[in-house]
Amino acid sequence: MRQQNNGRRRQNRGSNRRNFNYGNVNGSINKNTVIDSSGPDGRQRGSVSQLNEKYISLASDASSSDDRILAESFLQFADHYYRVQKEIESNNESKDAKIKSVLSSATNNLENEEIEENEHTTNKPSRRKRGFQLREAELSDKENKKELKEVKKDGTERDNLLT
Repeated sequence: MRQQNNGRRRQNRGSNRRNFNYGNVNGSINKNTVIDSSGPDGRQRGSVSQLNEKYISLASDASSSDDRILAESFLQFADHYYRVQKEIESNNESKDAKIKSVLSSATNNLENEEIEENEHTTNKPSRRKRGFQLREAELSDKENKKELKEVKKDGTERDNLLT
């Protein structure tokens, strides 16, 4: 049985439709990205810097053949790709600056934490050593109490002897 599509046709989009982000909002394009440019002289393909150089050379060829309008058109394309190249460079510089600032703040935080840990360890002995110190203190307290009891016993006997 045949499926119904409610009178609607399916819209098939061609496979040659590409979605390039020329606005470069999120910085997804880099200097090595290959771009298809459909300029006035047909399709050009290459990276941003290559397209800039191609359009400059096409503009110089057009101006040497006394076609000022075509030369101006090529120069406009070259200017566009020059601006895109500068935007990519500035995005890369800002990303590098962000990464360096994050790394430097992270290393500073780690150094501060290490200093704090060292201060804590110098102020406070290790857990094992503290355990030994507590045990020694307990033993010395017991010995002191025994001595006090002995002294009291001795003192009471002396008091009895004196009276």
